[in-house]
Amino acid sequence: MAELVDLRDKISKYYKFTPAELRGVIISILVLAFIISFKNWGTMEFNPAEGIFNLFNAVLIVALSFLVHDAGQRVWGLAIGYRVEYKFSALWLMIAVILAFISNGSLWLIIPGGFMVHHLAGHRLGFFRYGINYFGQAMVALAGPLSSLILLIFLKMIYAVAPNALVEKAIMFNVIYIITSMLPIPPLDGSKIIFGSRMTYAFLLPAIIVATILMIINIPIFLALVLSMIMGTLLWLWYYISFERKIWSGPK
Repeated sequence: MAELVDLRDKISKYYKFTPAELRGVIISILVLAFIISFKNWGTMEFNPAEGIFNLFNAVLIVALSFLVHDAGQRVWGLAIGYRVEYKFSALWLMIAVILAFISNGSLWLIIPGGFMVHHLAGHRLGFFRYGINYFGQAMVALAGPLSSLILLIFLKMIYAVAPNALVEKAIMFNVIYIITSMLPIPPLDGSKIIFGSRMTYAFLLPAIIVATILMIINIPIFLALVLSMIMGTLLWLWYYISFERKIWSGPK
């Protein structure tokens, strides 16, 4: 109970975006929305009215997906004693726009940026928090793709009841967003997870990717999650036997 009260207090004090973060969030959302709506500015020729309408829908999709992803990291960061600060990547966003022009909007590169963590030294309840460590950052990073995966499950449930193009596009965006965020490339979440725990990453990368792909091909959600856990476990064992065990045992 005391930990919940402490978390609520930290959320009220530290969850909000700074002005610099807010600018980065707005830029990231607008750029990604432009990218995923690039092909929808007219079916046969350029149509400003149709394009603006589709851009508006894309902003809704990206904003929801981004804020859910970010919220998972912020809340979990606060729970273990870190304040999370979003840092947008102008370089990756520029590359994503160039790729959209080259591919005529067929390729979506969803790399809005990454995050930094700041130690909240004044809070001493719960998780070990005497300084910033790689494992703590890895757990904060992991909260993003897991939150997006939960959102994806909800979107799939909505689509099953009331299928429409907007929800379908939101599903596709989140699938790409989840898979991309798990790649071990800075500043993506995957790079922080692999630095924090290679064994954790070896299980989570295949598990999350398999779960998202199976959901695309309309495998039932529960079955997709079970199969993803099995695949993650098998590849985790293969990684441990083939690589990690040799590293820990050292040269003979």
